[in-house]
Amino acid sequence: MPRPKVHPSQRKRTAEACNSCRLSKKRCSATIPCTACQRRGIGHTCYLTQSPRAGRSTGSKAQTPLGNNPETETSEHARRGSGWPLGDSARTWVPPQDVYQPISPSESRTAATDTNHVEADVSPLRSTTQRETPALGRESHARMLLNLRGERVYIGEAASISFLQFVRDTVAAQIGPSQFSHNDQSETMLENEPVINGSNIPTPGLTELDEEERESFIQIYYAATGGFLDLFSDQELGQLSSAPGHERSEHVPRHMEAVASAAIAIGAQCKSPLESPQVSQAYFRHAQRKAFAGMLEDPNINIVRVFLLMAYYMLGSCRRNSAFMYLGIASRAAVSLGLHSKDSYEDMSSVHRNNRLKIWMSLCTLDMTVSSLLGRPAATSGLRTELDESHISALAGSEDEDLAALFAVYGILSITTDVVETMYRKKVPSLALIERSFARIEDWSRAIPKSLRARPTPIACGTPNRQDVYRLHMSCLYYFAVTLVSRPILISQLTSQPNTSATTLSPLASACLDAAVFLVQTCTDAKKLDTLFGSLCIIKALVFAAGLILGFDMFAKRELDFEIENAFSGAKEVLDLIAEQSAQAAHYAEILGRLSSAIAEQRRKTASQGRSKLVSRLFPFGGDAETGQGVTDQFRLPETTAQTAGDRLLADGPSHWLLGQPPTLSAELESDLIGGWDVLDLSQWDNFPFHSPRNFANDG
Repeated sequence: MPRPKVHPSQRKRTAEACNSCRLSKKRCSATIPCTACQRRGIGHTCYLTQSPRAGRSTGSKAQTPLGNNPETETSEHARRGSGWPLGDSARTWVPPQDVYQPISPSESRTAATDTNHVEADVSPLRSTTQRETPALGRESHARMLLNLRGERVYIGEAASISFLQFVRDTVAAQIGPSQFSHNDQSETMLENEPVINGSNIPTPGLTELDEEERESFIQIYYAATGGFLDLFSDQELGQLSSAPGHERSEHVPRHMEAVASAAIAIGAQCKSPLESPQVSQAYFRHAQRKAFAGMLEDPNINIVRVFLLMAYYMLGSCRRNSAFMYLGIASRAAVSLGLHSKDSYEDMSSVHRNNRLKIWMSLCTLDMTVSSLLGRPAATSGLRTELDESHISALAGSEDEDLAALFAVYGILSITTDVVETMYRKKVPSLALIERSFARIEDWSRAIPKSLRARPTPIACGTPNRQDVYRLHMSCLYYFAVTLVSRPILISQLTSQPNTSATTLSPLASACLDAAVFLVQTCTDAKKLDTLFGSLCIIKALVFAAGLILGFDMFAKRELDFEIENAFSGAKEVLDLIAEQSAQAAHYAEILGRLSSAIAEQRRKTASQGRSKLVSRLFPFGGDAETGQGVTDQFRLPETTAQTAGDRLLADGPSHWLLGQPPTLSAELESDLIGGWDVLDLSQWDNFPFHSPRNFANDG
């Protein structure tokens, strides 16, 4: 009688084993690379066949490099422009063999390649093909998280939230369960309770603002959205803040009143945490009520504006799903008005045409940003090609700085969206595609106008500066694009090396770390200049993504890189600053703090492996009462500890001690001392009861 089929949830073994474990009849974890292959030092050869059981061959099966597979070539739209046309030489660009360098290499992570194993005429990119290819694109998976109402929502592979789960799984596999890897919030998507009519939460009424207050909020909105939203002309900006509230209802159309209320809500949201609940929520609720009161029945340009503004406000209010839906409404309204078609721009004056183009580009920019951060397809993904080739590419030489900044942000986000679509969603991470993506990013950076590279005009301290903000946005989006392109290679190398302390990263993997470091350093410098005012809703997501990459590198490596350590601490500081007005930033800072604790635990375990505890604390001061055990119990060595200590002393020999050269015990102790004071708790320094780590270092 055949054995009954076992339910998948009750299986004690994996349904699929890797090639090596299947041939050697070993238990396999079914991960790539699996635990057994990593232990044996052959992680780079580990792969799953995914072939039927009856048709499997017992012989060794070579894996075809992804870069040589014709099916992995990117589609034509993935090579389309960053906003300006690219020549064929840029699309097929391959780095020179003798002069290629990563975008921003750090000398500490670009050690010379061993010439005994790699030929001198091989490009650095090509020399890493064999170890980069097996794990490209496999480091993160799409997730279904619970929203505020308990509904499951989709988060794509490219999102930092999906990468966070991969980091959690890796940490749990190395050090076991921790607050970072196992907590009640790991399967939920943080969202604030919406403030709408009908809710039980009391909200303040609409506060009448005088002309000076209204103008102040409009100027803060205008500065905070630099590089992302350019919806109004100078004349329209003046109209938004010129008239008091009771006069506006008589002279200003109903749709424009909703637009003005949404802009004021964003300005109040970014100004201070005290004014946010009093002004911001009330004016947003007013704009929301006006927007849904018949505006959707008759499409017009102000519908696109108001839903764009409400989407931006929702990002700052930690309501990302609401922002995503508002962008969908704005995109449908824009399509109904023909903003996506070149035919709708004929027979228009240049001023009117440019205003419509700026609104369309603002919609695409915010849509691509939110979609890239959430890993979802953009609502405008199939609508941008026509205008890119006809009208938008002609704006490259614009002398208007606001339009030039919007055009630059539009360009880098076009590249980012193509990377998310091709490398992550379609899972086509070929080296040829990565090279082309880097070439497009480099072409974009070279095409930035000199007017944007020049230092902005100094203004009074505390005054919002739109030029500083859109430079900050452009820089961070540039670094974010680099990390998205090169992150699979970095993860592949960090997870496939059996001894991560001796890992030499390739130029592309090093570029991923450099971009994350530079992103945090840019935000840290902006914080010192008081540029990070208010709730910069895009910056907090980019800083968190960079912090995860830096933290994972710190966890995977055993040696210290002080540049990465400082950048990781800087990411937490920037998020702590934004957390004063953003619950989402506070949540991000908490996650990085727990990751920092996991890194400290990993280093403590690594440093204490094999250490014989021949000495313990005699009279511990402070701490738990249970630590005051008897002297006999303190000095009673466990059997395993005593055996390990004896074996090590015999192996090292007494001559080391006599010559003043302590063996591994002292070396490990020294590595613990230089392991970074910020990540080690005083409770872990059991061997030195009367010296804190900092004082001990000063004594030397």
